[in-house]
Amino acid sequence: MGQRIDIDAADSSGAFGAYLSPLPAQPGPGIVMLHEILGITPWIEEVADQFASRGYCVVSPDVFWRLEPGFVADYRIPEEREKGLRFRGEIKHDKAVEDISAAIDNLKARPECNGKIAVVGYCMGGTLTYLSAARLNPDAAVVYYGTEVHNFLDEGPNISCPTIFHAGDHDHHVPLELLDTIRDALEGLPGITFHVYDADHAFANTHRQELFSAGPTEQAHARSFDLLDTLL
Repeated sequence: MGQRIDIDAADSSGAFGAYLSPLPAQPGPGIVMLHEILGITPWIEEVADQFASRGYCVVSPDVFWRLEPGFVADYRIPEEREKGLRFRGEIKHDKAVEDISAAIDNLKARPECNGKIAVVGYCMGGTLTYLSAARLNPDAAVVYYGTEVHNFLDEGPNISCPTIFHAGDHDHHVPLELLDTIRDALEGLPGITFHVYDADHAFANTHRQELFSAGPTEQAHARSFDLLDTLL
């Protein structure tokens, strides 16, 4: 298990919480892992630790802290799930990217980090990963089923780092027609790769048994690590 830390916001408006996975014995790349609409859930901690076990410095910041610090939802409770969906619509993307930049700075300041940085995100965090790739110039980015990428397609040409998109072909949040629109806009750009799986939304979340799909998850993670391991 890792630890909870606080990171100072760049705009001096306060500090936000984050989950820091166990740090590697030898300096390794940093990964900012961005959560779904449910907050820093036990699953996010588990998958962050999974990535950390391969030699990465992984931090998962609280994206919703400007709305409700420490918010964590149980997807099985409709009221909590709906609150997370509402927060997704209320976050200020510019401020969220600023906070991700602060998380990157936190990692780079750690002696366990080799200075290379990747951003990895799921669902809402996938959209923020895409924006981070476009605005913050990390060394790599991995988007798992980002739900609002289509609202920011004009920023795609700003991406200069290798970026992978993982998506399901029957994602109930990103219908295939919308996914095709995203692919048509971005797939031809340098460094951007799409992988589409026989899967629904949140297919990599092992705590969501109604959506989790083991085969696509294994494939997606293998492809992610093929990219991320180039930073080791």
